[in-house]
Amino acid sequence: MGKKGKKHTDLVPSGNHHPHDQKTVQVAHVSQTRFSGPLPHPDILARYEQILQGAADRIISMAEAQSRHRQELEAKVIGSDIKNSRIGLYCGLIIGLTAILSGAACIFVGQQWGGVFLGGAGLTGLVSVFVYGSHEKRKERKNRLEKMLTSGDERQPS
Repeated sequence: MGKKGKKHTDLVPSGNHHPHDQKTVQVAHVSQTRFSGPLPHPDILARYEQILQGAADRIISMAEAQSRHRQELEAKVIGSDIKNSRIGLYCGLIIGLTAILSGAACIFVGQQWGGVFLGGAGLTGLVSVFVYGSHEKRKERKNRLEKMLTSGDERQPS
């Protein structure tokens, strides 16, 4: 590439040229257009309509149906995830309370070491799961924020 201000004639090799020689410069221009979305580019959609009357409407209807289907599936998955999370919380609470109450019962009947072990294990399990869950959630938020910042996305983290 030449410096600013140079002409295309600089691209032609220098040599013994006669002043009347004709110089030819070939320039190639390449352009690319990208279009992304659930529907074809409007120009392509218009061509479909030209080929088959009503084709564009059918294509748009298919895209709308696919979008509804995807949104319904996403709603089911989110609902299922919430339900599974609640079941896990309730099961963990029941197991932890059972261990703590069993430990208290052991202490009450005179088995101090067994009671301390059962109650301590139950309490330790509950606390460690809480701490681990909080740490993972914080790490997930941090990763999501970093991903948004590197991708240039303007949405706020949830």
